[in-house]
Amino acid sequence: MFKSKFSLRNLNKFQVESVTEKYFSFTEIEELAQLKDYKLDDNYLVLGGGSNILLPCEFNGLVIQPKSQKIQIVEKSKHRIIVRSDAGLDWDEFVANTIKRGWQGLENLTSIPGSVGASPVQNIGAYGAEVSELIEKVNCYDLKNHTFLTLNNQECEFSYRHSIFKRRPELLVLSVDFVLLPTPFTQLYANKSLLACATVAAKETALAALLILKSIRIGRSTSWKLKINFEHLRRFLGLSIISPSIKRAMVKYIRMKTMPDPKHIGNNGCFFKSPVVEQTEATRIKLIDPTIKTYEDSDTHLKVSAGDLIKSCGWAGRRIGNVSIDKKRPLVILNHGQASSTEILNFSLLVQSSVIQKFQLKIEPEVVIVAE
Repeated sequence: MFKSKFSLRNLNKFQVESVTEKYFSFTEIEELAQLKDYKLDDNYLVLGGGSNILLPCEFNGLVIQPKSQKIQIVEKSKHRIIVRSDAGLDWDEFVANTIKRGWQGLENLTSIPGSVGASPVQNIGAYGAEVSELIEKVNCYDLKNHTFLTLNNQECEFSYRHSIFKRRPELLVLSVDFVLLPTPFTQLYANKSLLACATVAAKETALAALLILKSIRIGRSTSWKLKINFEHLRRFLGLSIISPSIKRAMVKYIRMKTMPDPKHIGNNGCFFKSPVVEQTEATRIKLIDPTIKTYEDSDTHLKVSAGDLIKSCGWAGRRIGNVSIDKKRPLVILNHGQASSTEILNFSLLVQSSVIQKFQLKIEPEVVIVAE
């Protein structure tokens, strides 16, 4: 269905006013035939849940948005299940659905805002997991050639917060096939003897207890109030003896405590990507500020916390006009109600400039910035 001069304010989590010349939404695949009579050129944009995008004040083109929300089982066996979700379904609603059915795999990606169709585009990730690890296929529609095609995992060209869909925006995601485990503890028991299972369970139980003890703090420094340190959460969530429902509940609680709700204040979650650098470069950065955290990315590279870099430059909690950086989560840029996309963009450039000046390192936006 086509609409003209359509406001996108309620379709983006930053809550910026943005008007597109044309807007097209569809539920059934057959409706895509209407696009054949529309001259796309390069002036079009595919919009998912609006959670990872900074829209311009005016977009002089066509915005396309999938709306279908069906879920179906493609394949089911003792050791795996392939489930297909349409692109228009809310991502966390899909995760909740899989956990409710007892399927394992997506629990670490709980409460990430956006749609299922946007998940492979951005290769969303959290707490040591990336969605690309669970994607079997992505079913697409080529907007330029008006053809349907399916890409396997390798053809999607996944890397950290990147995929082929960023390089080829004409590939409209229609649905995604995910490979999940059919029961919560499939990974623990698959192809293992009873003794081996017991050994793994015992080791992981001991590690879980240790991680919990390390994460809990109470004393004079906390005013004798129980505080939880989430530093060891990634290892805890990687344990196979912890059920997906417990992992989901933990992630949901942590996100609720640490991430601002876009329903209450405009934001896109993490605005910047954490840069991946060689170990020697990470050492240089730590000499400038030893508090900067790093995480293993590969044998030769480390991921540097962009939040720590921003905090080190004095931006945590800082506000300019209608835009600020979240004090608890310096990766998050906030719109306090009336900010335009230009204000948010200029604010982000100032943050980038500060990090370059202090660390000689550029932090790239994770958010897709659409030009006027």
